[in-house]
Amino acid sequence: MQLSALAPAKINLFLDVGPVQADGYHTVCSVMQTVSLYDTITVEKTPSGITLQCSDISLPCDEKNLAYRAALNFFRESGIENAGVSITLNKKIPVASGLAGGSTDAGAVLLLLHRLFDSPISMDALLQIGGNLGADVPFCMTGGTALCRGRGEVITPLTPLKPIHMVIARGGAGVSTPAAYHMLDAAYGKKLPAKPEDWDTQHIQSWNDMHTAMFNIFESVVLPIHKEASACKKILEEAGARLAMMSGSGPAVFGIFESEHTAELAVTKLQATGATAFLCKTCTGPHIFYNKK
Repeated sequence: MQLSALAPAKINLFLDVGPVQADGYHTVCSVMQTVSLYDTITVEKTPSGITLQCSDISLPCDEKNLAYRAALNFFRESGIENAGVSITLNKKIPVASGLAGGSTDAGAVLLLLHRLFDSPISMDALLQIGGNLGADVPFCMTGGTALCRGRGEVITPLTPLKPIHMVIARGGAGVSTPAAYHMLDAAYGKKLPAKPEDWDTQHIQSWNDMHTAMFNIFESVVLPIHKEASACKKILEEAGARLAMMSGSGPAVFGIFESEHTAELAVTKLQATGATAFLCKTCTGPHIFYNKK
């Protein structure tokens, strides 16, 4: 039996960051939203061991890959012995883009293995495994719209946003998340707030007021040095996006549009510049389904 999952990308509607803590991590306040740009992951039981195949040949297929580590940790924490799995990962979410591609793959692997091996642990324990892999993984496992605090692992579900037309664009080289945090420290130092600014929940009810609530502190340090990301944002704005902003530590940028037609025109304009662009909508979390051979 094979099980598959559509693992959605995430965007940040709001992202503020506090100073580095004693444990080496920064506190954050972020509103995350899953969108219908998916990687597809398929798993199948094997006699032993973990194998990973990936459509993106630039990505490792061993313990350097978060999806592989998710399977490794699942077997260790659940106590399952003498079992194995083959994982096939079909990548569509651009790597190192601020869209949580690695985190959503890892989260989907955990959910798939939990189903494949008849739910050997509680969902809370499964989410804990995800949190140990990365701060974004638990959110990627639940999806929707949520306020994330702490290192990103303290999740408060918010009223789901109604589906809206959106374009995600990526141009130029990827951005390392640790490098982006170093840039924040260099630019702000002690000026970073001890408690990152909180999201005003009243704005989550309506897209009409989103322009007063959307914010990403990483834009201030990444866009000035990443000309392709800056250009993508400008194209989205000129193409009619009501709002355009970078996601996470970048360089992916998203734009929100009134109509699907206008969004499609924006995709065409972006692609004409050599950028990668996707038409999508807001969505819920991973979708798991049986994959008939």
